[in-house]
Amino acid sequence: MLLMSASITTTIGRELLVKAKIAAVMIALSPFLTTPVLAEEVIAEYLTWLDARDTVSSRGVKLKSFGAVLAQDRANFHRFGIRQELDTGDPVFGSRDMREKLPDLYKAGRVVEAYIRNDVMSGRGHCVFVRVLGNNGRVTHVDVYEGAG
Repeated sequence: MLLMSASITTTIGRELLVKAKIAAVMIALSPFLTTPVLAEEVIAEYLTWLDARDTVSSRGVKLKSFGAVLAQDRANFHRFGIRQELDTGDPVFGSRDMREKLPDLYKAGRVVEAYIRNDVMSGRGHCVFVRVLGNNGRVTHVDVYEGAG
């Protein structure tokens, strides 16, 4: 009788352990099961040549961050009509409000390689490809790559 009791206890113990493990997995996965996954989407892409003209603000102040240079480039393109040969348009940064967000959008995305940043910030210039990404049409970040040109 004692042997049968130990066997039942072991079986019940294993079942409880299995159920506890399943419960732990379900709890760990619950955020993924209850929250819809937002797919990242490409909202826009553009190619641009960044040079000395883009490293100075509209007020003549030398810009200190690469994100600020990206914003000035888009201001030069959309607001002032200053365009280099490789510059292409975008449907996102025509407004001042969106251009003001560009430095933070850049920080939230893929940061460009140091040699490209150095070329641009020194005024030598470099071609970059900018991919504007987001969810449900809302821009969340920009990724910057070396451009062809």
